[in-house]
Amino acid sequence: MNQQTAPTPSVIPAKPIPIPSDLARPFWVALQRKELHLQRCDACGFFNHPPRISCPRCHGHAFTWTQVTPEGTVYSYTIVHRPPVPAFKSEVPYAVALVDITGTNVRLLSNLLAAKEELRVGLQVEIVFDDVNQDITLFRFKPKSADNTAGSR
Repeated sequence: MNQQTAPTPSVIPAKPIPIPSDLARPFWVALQRKELHLQRCDACGFFNHPPRISCPRCHGHAFTWTQVTPEGTVYSYTIVHRPPVPAFKSEVPYAVALVDITGTNVRLLSNLLAAKEELRVGLQVEIVFDDVNQDITLFRFKPKSADNTAGSR
């Protein structure tokens, strides 16, 4: 005899949440304060991201977590049409950008919250902070507002 079971309701899977390492914890703590801090080599001034135990430029081992301006310029971007995991299925298509962070040698990767027609290499962006839960704040990029860019021309 064939038993039929009631269909189970669709469950939206949870998005993956970063698990900060001890080395990267200052980065994540700064994001919770709505600040962007990067590891900077005390010997040569090179910014490291992701954080490292030695500087890739001079091989120094002393670093200072340094607050930097949470803005930059789009170096490259792509539009995601296929979700990397099922939890992102409802969000496709979405933009992801690699951004040169102002005043540093670092490029950060995250979502770019912009209309498709706004997307371009060279776009000036700023970071917006997203409190995922009480322990994790993520960052995303959005185009700089016109009133923020007017003074920089």
